[in-house]
Amino acid sequence: MVYDTPMIEDLDLLASRISQLTALTQSLRDENAALGKSLAQRDAHIHMLRETLASAQTRVDQVLARLPAEPAEEAEGEAEAAEDDSSTAADGAEPGARSLYGTP
Repeated sequence: MVYDTPMIEDLDLLASRISQLTALTQSLRDENAALGKSLAQRDAHIHMLRETLASAQTRVDQVLARLPAEPAEEAEGEAEAAEDDSSTAADGAEPGARSLYGTP
Protein backbone atom coordinates (compact mmCIF):
# COMPACT_ATOMS: atom_id res chain seq x y z
CA MET A 1 0.00 0.00 0.00
CA VAL A 2 1.38 3.29 -1.09
CA TYR A 3 0.68 6.39 0.95
CA ASP A 4 0.53 9.79 -0.57
CA THR A 5 2.90 12.26 1.11
CA PRO A 6 0.38 15.16 1.22
CA MET A 7 -2.15 12.81 2.80
CA ILE A 8 0.35 11.77 5.50
CA GLU A 9 1.12 15.43 6.17
CA ASP A 10 -2.60 16.14 6.53
CA LEU A 11 -2.98 13.23 8.94
CA ASP A 12 0.02 14.44 10.97
CA LEU A 13 -1.49 17.93 11.10
CA LEU A 14 -4.85 16.46 12.17
CA ALA A 15 -3.15 14.36 14.87
CA SER A 16 -1.30 17.45 16.09
CA ARG A 17 -4.52 19.47 16.29
CA ILE A 18 -6.32 16.63 18.08
CA SER A 19 -3.44 16.52 20.57
CA GLN A 20 -3.71 20.30 21.10
CA LEU A 21 -7.46 20.03 21.51
CA THR A 22 -7.04 17.22 24.05
CA ALA A 23 -4.51 19.28 26.04
CA LEU A 24 -6.77 22.34 25.93
CA THR A 25 -9.76 20.28 27.04
CA GLN A 26 -7.79 18.90 30.00
CA SER A 27 -6.58 22.39 30.88
CA LEU A 28 -10.15 23.70 30.84
CA ARG A 29 -11.32 20.79 33.02
CA ASP A 30 -8.56 21.54 35.54
CA GLU A 31 -9.46 25.24 35.53
CA ASN A 32 -13.14 24.41 35.95
CA ALA A 33 -12.35 22.18 38.93
CA ALA A 34 -10.21 24.92 40.51
CA LEU A 35 -12.96 27.49 39.97
CA GLY A 36 -15.53 25.12 41.47
CA LYS A 37 -13.34 24.65 44.54
CA SER A 38 -12.82 28.41 44.86
CA LEU A 39 -16.55 29.00 44.53
CA ALA A 40 -17.29 26.43 47.24
CA GLN A 41 -14.75 28.11 49.56
CA ARG A 42 -16.30 31.52 48.94
CA ASP A 43 -19.78 30.16 49.53
CA ALA A 44 -18.61 28.68 52.84
CA HIS A 45 -17.00 32.01 53.77
CA ILE A 46 -20.19 33.91 52.92
CA HIS A 47 -22.19 31.45 55.02
CA MET A 48 -19.81 31.97 57.96
CA LEU A 49 -20.05 35.77 57.58
CA ARG A 50 -23.84 35.59 57.54
CA GLU A 51 -23.81 33.51 60.73
CA THR A 52 -21.43 36.01 62.35
CA LEU A 53 -23.69 38.88 61.29
CA ALA A 54 -26.78 37.13 62.68
CA SER A 55 -24.95 36.48 65.96
CA ALA A 56 -23.86 40.11 66.19
CA GLN A 57 -27.41 41.25 65.44
CA THR A 58 -28.70 39.03 68.23
CA ARG A 59 -26.17 40.50 70.67
CA VAL A 60 -27.09 44.06 69.63
CA ASP A 61 -30.77 43.26 70.09
CA GLN A 62 -30.04 41.87 73.57
CA VAL A 63 -28.11 45.01 74.54
CA LEU A 64 -30.89 47.22 73.19
CA ALA A 65 -33.44 45.24 75.19
CA ARG A 66 -31.53 46.05 78.38
CA LEU A 67 -31.54 49.80 77.70
CA PRO A 68 -34.31 51.95 79.18
CA ALA A 69 -37.41 51.71 77.04
CA GLU A 70 -38.55 55.34 77.24
CA PRO A 71 -36.93 58.66 78.10
CA ALA A 72 -39.79 59.32 80.57
CA GLU A 73 -38.43 56.61 82.88
CA GLU A 74 -35.04 58.31 82.84
CA ALA A 75 -36.64 61.64 83.77
CA GLU A 76 -38.37 59.98 86.75
CA GLY A 77 -34.99 58.70 87.97
CA GLU A 78 -33.50 62.19 87.73
CA ALA A 79 -36.44 63.66 89.68
CA GLU A 80 -35.88 61.15 92.49
CA ALA A 81 -32.17 62.05 92.59
CA ALA A 82 -33.07 65.74 92.82
CA GLU A 83 -35.38 64.98 95.75
CA ASP A 84 -32.53 63.17 97.52
CA ASP A 85 -30.26 66.19 96.99
CA SER A 86 -32.87 68.58 98.37
CA SER A 87 -33.25 66.48 101.55
CA THR A 88 -29.49 66.69 102.05
CA ALA A 89 -29.65 70.44 101.55
CA ALA A 90 -32.33 70.64 104.24
CA ASP A 91 -29.86 69.06 106.66
CA GLY A 92 -27.50 71.99 106.09
CA ALA A 93 -25.08 70.35 103.64
CA GLU A 94 -24.45 71.34 100.06
CA PRO A 95 -26.51 69.40 97.52
CA GLY A 96 -24.41 66.51 96.28
CA ALA A 97 -21.89 66.89 99.14
CA ARG A 98 -20.65 63.74 100.86
CA SER A 99 -19.79 63.23 104.47
CA LEU A 100 -16.17 62.63 105.41
CA TYR A 101 -17.30 59.60 107.43
CA GLY A 102 -18.90 57.80 104.48
CA THR A 103 -22.52 58.43 105.50
CA PRO A 104 -24.80 60.72 103.49
